[in-house]
Amino acid sequence: MLLELDGAIITLKKGFCIMRRLGGITVLLILIVGSSFGWASDKITVDIDAAQAVKPLAAAMLQAKPDNERSVQLAQAYYDSIAKWGEVLWDHLERVPDHDDWGYYGLGRNVEDDVRPICYAVMANAFLAEVKPPQERLTPTQRERSRTDAIMCLRYLTQAHVTGTGVCLNGKPWGDQWQSAMWCRAAGLGGWLIWEHLDASLQQAVAKMVAHEAERFIDKQPESREYRNTGAEENAWNAKVTALACNMMSEHPHAVAWDRATKTYLYNSFSVKADHEDTTIGDDGKMIKKWVTTINAHSDYTVENHGLVHMSYLKDTMGYMLENACTYQLTGKTIPRAYLHHVEDAFAVVKKCMSWDGAAIYFGGNDWKIVHSQSADVSIYAALSQLTGDKVAASLEVPALKTMSAMQREEHGFFNVRRDLEYSGFCACRLISGYWYHVLVGRDCPPLTSDDLNKRLCGVTYLETARAIVQRTPTKFASFAWGPKHMALAMPENGNWVIWPHFASYLGYINDMDSSDKQAKILKIKPELQKDGFSVIGALERCEGKVTQDFAYVSLPGDVTFYIERLQAAKDFKLESRETGVIGHEYELAKNTRTLYGDFSVLTMQGTGGEKQVHEWTSDWFNVDDKVGYVIKRSPGVHNVIRYHDEPQGYGRVPKLQEWFSLVGDANTNADVEKKTLSPDGEWTCVVTFLNQTSAATKAHAENIDFKASGDSAMCRFGSQALQVDFHADKVNMIR
Repeated sequence: MLLELDGAIITLKKGFCIMRRLGGITVLLILIVGSSFGWASDKITVDIDAAQAVKPLAAAMLQAKPDNERSVQLAQAYYDSIAKWGEVLWDHLERVPDHDDWGYYGLGRNVEDDVRPICYAVMANAFLAEVKPPQERLTPTQRERSRTDAIMCLRYLTQAHVTGTGVCLNGKPWGDQWQSAMWCRAAGLGGWLIWEHLDASLQQAVAKMVAHEAERFIDKQPESREYRNTGAEENAWNAKVTALACNMMSEHPHAVAWDRATKTYLYNSFSVKADHEDTTIGDDGKMIKKWVTTINAHSDYTVENHGLVHMSYLKDTMGYMLENACTYQLTGKTIPRAYLHHVEDAFAVVKKCMSWDGAAIYFGGNDWKIVHSQSADVSIYAALSQLTGDKVAASLEVPALKTMSAMQREEHGFFNVRRDLEYSGFCACRLISGYWYHVLVGRDCPPLTSDDLNKRLCGVTYLETARAIVQRTPTKFASFAWGPKHMALAMPENGNWVIWPHFASYLGYINDMDSSDKQAKILKIKPELQKDGFSVIGALERCEGKVTQDFAYVSLPGDVTFYIERLQAAKDFKLESRETGVIGHEYELAKNTRTLYGDFSVLTMQGTGGEKQVHEWTSDWFNVDDKVGYVIKRSPGVHNVIRYHDEPQGYGRVPKLQEWFSLVGDANTNADVEKKTLSPDGEWTCVVTFLNQTSAATKAHAENIDFKASGDSAMCRFGSQALQVDFHADKVNMIR
């Protein structure tokens, strides 16, 4: 049955009663249900002039200013960073051939890497055109330029969307794709910001595009994947378009359904097994267990993606969920409880892995190479400080903003070394949320003192489901992970600008095979926690079962860690190469050199530039720039070789320069190749890591540390203490 009324065409497919106000007229539609007709669906399909349902944003929301000085300063910092990004956008707009009033960024194709930057640019340009910050930064002419560019891109995007009549530059439309809901949300929110500057046809096209993408999730079940490839972030980003739709088009017949879908997808983002039994009342008077149908996070609130226990996807899920709060705030509506479902639990994990400059440390590694992620993370701190009064979040926001601003200056307006329109556009949209949290909430949430912050961040945490232990002190971070990647980390204060989380950290390579679960099977693992330290003792099966690598990693209360390993091999095994004690090496921001110390004297290494090569030094100690020292002790008669893998540039989608070195290795001469067989009794190595230490102190330690092994046990003596490891009994003891 079709009914047209006041511009709306409503199709009723089953007996239903609707009362809806459209165009100032209240309509009551009743269709009598007859069971003999055998209708099987209870859906209503609505083809409405979507633009009529849009309620423009109130000018007060765009001109609002915080009423406390701290939020004023922080909001201004967010705005200034977005404005710098706007200058980049002005230089990169392209015009569509034969359509001078259509614009795009990048290549203009229908694939994710090309649609995303255009959508993000619409949102950033529209924000700069319409939002009035505490202190003005743009001239009226610049605002008009941003507005014009946003409108040009909206014309291109809407005609090329599946709801339009055209295509992208590669001859294909975009939309109905795995992430198109998130892209659409950015473009749609930008269109909403400049709504009154759009002509009627473009208003209709924008509203129709948003409604179409939101419609997909009214009945679609959320993703449910706990291992390897979590569904958490997908559910969270899909909720962004339904949240936009129900607030932007509050008069639409599906506004209530979109609101319900938003809550459903948010509750099913950080969903854990325990939610299925949770009788706590959530939104709309429903128990949590009625909302949640999935499992996307481990019981310790970590998530996996790309085959990693991945900090990026934990933080991205948090960010997507919290962005939904902004959309409700812009209309003055009550924010659903769903936007915080387990977000604070996930943030508790992030806090225990926090660096000193406001970015989480990737204890499980990061295949994106993005380890300085302040530009994507800082809006999370803004949200939690403003929406929940979290003082740790407030304390992290300032150093994160400071580091982000320094990185943006170094990268000429971009937010990291990628210098691409897609990632930086994503960050700019996140920063817009950070601005709005301070402007629309404006909570005066002062940060903690340095001592109080350390009390909150420091400690030893066992992430049982994630299979990792992390330790944070005021001056060090140490961790051991035995999930998809088997790796240890030891970082000094501000060490994320010295060391990056190499996937084979410490456990290293044997015959060019790494220590991941794909190439190294865990034979046993025994983690133990102390109040102010931890130990992990275990064994890996390496090289297709021909090598057993016993290992122990111990973090003591001070700025020191121990890594002890024993390699045992089958009789027919030939050790072609060995690089264990692997450490990822990072350069400081705006610096391109690093000073290294060892028995080879002093060397200055160049970062970007130079030639690709592997440096080899015979030494039993090594120090990086008077920041981290390493002492290496081997089995008697074995001469240790340190190898430094010097790269001239970064490679891959994220061209971040990431060099690395191996502390443990053997000489690689033709005469030695034939002799590289491992003793049946095993070959032992001990690496003592001294954090926040000068080269002179490291050299002195190298002369005084004593390491001996016998049978299944070994002892490392240093000063008045000794560390004893027994691989047969799986025990680690401190002897004083």
